[in-house]
Amino acid sequence: MSSDKDKDKYKKDPEPDKVNEPGGVYQPQGALTFEKVWLMFQETDRKWQETQRFMKEKALEADKRSQEADKRFKETDRIVRDVSKSIGGLNNNIGEVAEDYFFRALEKLPEVAGIKILRVGKLYGQTKDMQREYDVALFGHNTLIVFEIKHKLETKDVIAYCDKSLPVLKQLFPEYAAYKVIGGVAGMTAKKGAVKLAIEMGLLVFTQSGQEIRLRNPKGFKPKEF
Repeated sequence: MSSDKDKDKYKKDPEPDKVNEPGGVYQPQGALTFEKVWLMFQETDRKWQETQRFMKEKALEADKRSQEADKRFKETDRIVRDVSKSIGGLNNNIGEVAEDYFFRALEKLPEVAGIKILRVGKLYGQTKDMQREYDVALFGHNTLIVFEIKHKLETKDVIAYCDKSLPVLKQLFPEYAAYKVIGGVAGMTAKKGAVKLAIEMGLLVFTQSGQEIRLRNPKGFKPKEF
């Protein structure tokens, strides 16, 4: 049989507005009015304006950074072009120095490969379809020895000279059609592979040696006739 104390446990709370916290009372929100809605709208608009202003500032900052980056890129590109131009000019000057050095040295030789040299010059020929320059030309009685001069002689120079320049010489200079043409290469320095290949392809090879030039072909070498 339940006691009066147990009955009290299941009694309905006579004050439903009470909450568990001591003295706490739930206050229901009042009905929305035009003034409340207007204030809410103004607050939302204020926050929207602040967001727009923030986004605009960030966009301006990004645009400024982009302009600065573009300016730096253009400046870097200008520097690279100036350096490339300077290097190109330096390479041209070095090449001209090498050509002048070997021209003067070869000019002093009374004979080359057993051929008496009558005069020394340069050859430049051009047609509608091609043009070629031969850095040093040694003229014999009925023989023409033409040289390609490089500051640093490489295998690619040897190949290009044999494949592209020597085969067309008589087309560019028909006045030497009856001449025997011999090819030669020379360099202030030369890679071993370039020297070896040039000799194998029948070319004369000169390099700098101290204050003089040195013929690198072996004794008894017979140059190829083009």
